[in-house]
Amino acid sequence: MNRARHAWASLGAAVIAAVLCAGCSPPKKPSTGGGFAGAPTSEPFAAVTIRVHPLTHAEGPSAGQPPDRGLIVLHYELKDRYGDVVKSIGKLRVQMYKPGGAGASGVERQELAWEVADLADPDENSRRYDRATRTYRIPLIAPAWVASWQSGGGTGLKLRVVYTVIGADASERYLEDEYVMQ
Repeated sequence: MNRARHAWASLGAAVIAAVLCAGCSPPKKPSTGGGFAGAPTSEPFAAVTIRVHPLTHAEGPSAGQPPDRGLIVLHYELKDRYGDVVKSIGKLRVQMYKPGGAGASGVERQELAWEVADLADPDENSRRYDRATRTYRIPLIAPAWVASWQSGGGTGLKLRVVYTVIGADASERYLEDEYVMQ
């Protein structure tokens, strides 16, 4: 009987030791999350993707503006390798393409281009970030035909966006996306 008690006591001690030692195991490495790659390991929350947001739209001339001037309001978001929205210092280049016309199915023509370099300045970058939508909001001056194209049922105006991320070590990485305005 003594032998059985001793066996049960030894088993109980082994179970308790196993439970206590489980908390002593080395911590697991964090997941790289979302399958995104490209961020340097020294900057785990750096932007690795850009997405033009569906809030992007064209507007006609507003009060006090010349009648031949319209506006494209570009909304875009940057995400880190975990899929979370982030801010990032950089430079933005936007190009707008228009369908080629009759007989040119699938052919596009570049109509406009914009450079937004002031996003490299932290204060200006922060000013252009819209906290309510968690997107950057960039107004781009455009000819009035852009808004009339949109309101007249024209489709197929494509925006191509290239964001140059400037890293802490002054390195540059390029993120790009395309969006067809409907």
